[in-house]
Amino acid sequence: MIHVVPPTRPVGHPDRTLDCEEALEKAVHALDTDETLSERDIEAKLIEGGLAAGWTRKELGTAIADLRRNAAVQMQRQAE
Repeated sequence: MIHVVPPTRPVGHPDRTLDCEEALEKAVHALDTDETLSERDIEAKLIEGGLAAGWTRKELGTAIADLRRNAAVQMQRQAE
């Protein structure tokens, strides 16, 4: 299981969603070295590790969507 940094703020704190995104971003970098993993595999590992760390499924879904959006924007900028 991939290590995901656990939450440090209580549920409902306004910065907790950003904290979750940052925690998943660190975990994604650890998974990036395994080229055999599909995007679906990576997402499953992030959810598994995130739930084990104490994040909620909703927080994880929001953070993963934000990471995807950020990656798409970055790719678009690089293409310009």
